[in-house]
Amino acid sequence: MSRPLNRRNFLRLSALGAGAAAAGPVLSGCGNGGSSSSDSGDDTIVYAVQAFAHDAIRPIIDEFTAETGITVELEGGPASGQDLLTQLVPAFNSGTTPYDVVDVDDPAGAAMVAGGWLEPLDDALPDELADDLTDGMAEGTATWNTVDGNIMRVYHNWELGYHWLRSDVLADLDLAAPTSWDELITIGEEVKQQTGMYALGDAASKPGLTFVYLAYLAAQSGGDLYAFDSRIEEAFAFARELIDRELFPRDALTWTYDQLNSSYMQDNLLSMRQWTFFDGVAADNTDWYAEEKVLITPPPAGPGGALTWAGGWGYAIPTASTKKEQAKQFVRFMSGNEVAVRLAEASSFFISARTSVLDALGDSGIVAAMREYSEGGHVAPRPFHPQAARAETIIDDIGQAYLAGQMDLDEAMSEGAARIDDLS
Repeated sequence: MSRPLNRRNFLRLSALGAGAAAAGPVLSGCGNGGSSSSDSGDDTIVYAVQAFAHDAIRPIIDEFTAETGITVELEGGPASGQDLLTQLVPAFNSGTTPYDVVDVDDPAGAAMVAGGWLEPLDDALPDELADDLTDGMAEGTATWNTVDGNIMRVYHNWELGYHWLRSDVLADLDLAAPTSWDELITIGEEVKQQTGMYALGDAASKPGLTFVYLAYLAAQSGGDLYAFDSRIEEAFAFARELIDRELFPRDALTWTYDQLNSSYMQDNLLSMRQWTFFDGVAADNTDWYAEEKVLITPPPAGPGGALTWAGGWGYAIPTASTKKEQAKQFVRFMSGNEVAVRLAEASSFFISARTSVLDALGDSGIVAAMREYSEGGHVAPRPFHPQAARAETIIDDIGQAYLAGQMDLDEAMSEGAARIDDLS
């Protein structure tokens, strides 16, 4: 198990990491005071979370009501951070909020923090939380959820991009699983010659998915994706080499995740980077499924190690809420170790790499893979930029142009750096 951080060291790390503190406001306006949508008295708050999770977590929320007397109205939150900002920014700018607690993803959280629209949560956190965060979650919290040592958001969801591998194919060819970029190429070439399968696949289309794939390789390179430094140059060059050697499908530059899953289950890919949800997709394909076809191994290591990036959704309290104290009681209750385990059991959207959750659920299934990645030190935070949505679009544009052969590596690095610099 990764050595847990005590609360003092956790807050010190947060103050040092504090990605959101490094930037000035991204969006104009700052809501202070104002009102929330709950008109049924001081004992009712509104929590916005995606609707598919409502039925699963309702019994646990009812226990909170029985314990505190605070009623929680559930509202369906947007499925993307961008949609969340579109909905909430006008209200925040007018000093109001429709919600007292809101589920927020990483890029939207950074924008809300920079806008001054989120309430610090340090006095809303259970003391046991800091020691319950694995190192990857602690680093992610320091990078995305913290400003000047104050925690502004609490993860309840933690998503990793896993390396899924056809171990049955390797066994038939008497080959070992690739553990490095070099081995991915050498083993991939042997598999390509013997079976016609590509060594690696991902959905790398625009918008958004080119960023996801290149951020994955950037974590393995050990570089700063938005600095376009020498390690990022290596990551881009490796991605292009895989395409040029026909070890990564050129068509994947236009793939969605459905197309990626389909290609993998049609036996076209030796391995792929894919999110947690493929676990269910593969199991549902009963005619094809076998455990040896969906082995999860650590990512092939680049110069920076065998890493993938992770991020997630978490609880936040708008500064415009008039019921901050009630909202903080709710966040404290939902963030406790025992409740975190019960939430994870109730809904996969509430599974995270907290020690309590991994100890309770990490002996089998996809949580076992999360435990392996967390304990093995394979998790890096999502690349941070205070204007994340715009910065990720730049990675999409530059990455697509380079991987499609529309610009050379020097042009990609210089233009990418210039466009990121313009955001500042």
